[in-house]
Order: sequence, then C-alpha cells, then structure tokens
Amino acid sequence: MNGLPENFQALNSLPGPWLPAGFNLRDWRHALRSAIFDNLEEQVVRDALRNGRLACLRKGQPFFSSGNRPQDFTLVLEGRIKLFYIDRNGDERGQRFVGPGELLCPLCNSDGTDTACCLAEAAETLRLVLMPADTFLHAVQTHAPLAQNLINQLALSLERAGQKAGLCKARSAQALVASYLLNRLEQEPWCDLRPIGLTAQEIGIARETLSRTLTFFRKQRVIDYQQGRVSVRDLDSLREMAAEL
Repeated sequence: MNGLPENFQALNSLPGPWLPAGFNLRDWRHALRSAIFDNLEEQVVRDALRNGRLACLRKGQPFFSSGNRPQDFTLVLEGRIKLFYIDRNGDERGQRFVGPGELLCPLCNSDGTDTACCLAEAAETLRLVLMPADTFLHAVQTHAPLAQNLINQLALSLERAGQKAGLCKARSAQALVASYLLNRLEQEPWCDLRPIGLTAQEIGIARETLSRTLTFFRKQRVIDYQQGRVSVRDLDSLREMAAEL
C-alpha cells in the first residue's frame, strides 16, 4: 500500500494516542491511501491532518450549496461526493464525483457572487475529514514532498478533465466506459460499480448502455465482470478502447 510509514505494522497494534484527535485506525488507513500522502513520512501526514475533524453524511444529504461553501480542505475517506449545478432552466447538470482518497479544495468567489450555483451532496454514505485551510496550507508550505504530491494530483485532475471532455464530444460509450475503468483501476486490482445506475450517471451514459458495454467488454475478454465487480484481463485492449475518440 503506497504511502504507509515503515513502522505502520507496529503502530497498528497500539491503542491510539499517536492518532490525530478523533481518529481511529480505520480512518488512519483510509487517509494514508490518499495519493496526496503517497510515500510521505508519518509526521508529514499528522501535520496535514492536525486539527482536522471527521464528518459523516447520509446518502442524498447536502454537503454544501452555492451560498454555503466549505472553507476547509475536504479529504474523502469513504463514499463519494456528487458535484453538480443548476442551469438557468432549473435543471440539474452533473459535473463530477469526488471519491475515496481525493481532496476537495475550498470554493470561494472574491466578489461574493455565485457564478455557477455549484452544489454537492452525498452520492452514498460519506465519511470525510475536514482540514482547516490554515493548518493544511501550513503543512504544504513546510513539507515540500506534500506540496509536490498536491501539484501532481492537480495536474492529473486537469488531464483527466481534458480527456473526459474529448470523450464526451466523441459520444463513444465504449471509450467513455473504458476510460472510466482505467481511472478506477489505476490503484486497485478491481472496482465495484454498484449501484450501476449511479455509475452510469457519473460516466454520463444511460444505465442500459453501461450494462451492454460491460457485457461486450466481458465477451471480448477485456474484463472480468460479475455481480458488479470488475477486474481487467487485457489492459492493452482496454487502453486502445479508451483512446478511440
């Protein structure tokens, strides 16, 4: 597991005084899986999480609205945050999902006006750690490796956003699904797509289209797919499908 301190196994058996206030071992493990803490020493992670507070949300519960935006850095431990906005016609328009290990930065407008009416809610049961901006930014300024990881993740997010925009214009369901699976399977050997309707919404296609595409990939022996769980059998073929614009 990337990012775990060398003495983690020993620490794992301790009762917990070394953990940040309010954290348990499970929270700590989830936090360490975040890419922003990849290959960092334990003290760096502790500095970043210092003064952080845990929050839990039920599925469908609002996280923030355009008039009540978070001032903290939000690290997702479990579950996913759904980001969306309301257009001029009052219709909901999806933007993206923020999943486990991802960091959501504070949102603010310097002039105090709402430009996009950005909203967020829990797509499923959520467990978050909210890190005060001053504490987290101090840790970034103090520890260069943490700053480097943060920059790398920002660059990766921008790259994925550009790829997704290109794929959406292409309207290729196979390319959309293949690209989504590659992103989900970068760090893990398998992923769970349930609830399938929510995953389809995240990709931007109909549920039936996602099911047909996954069945096609399985018949082509590109993936193994059973009871919502997907693993890759032919990574090169999946990459070729993702590149088809």
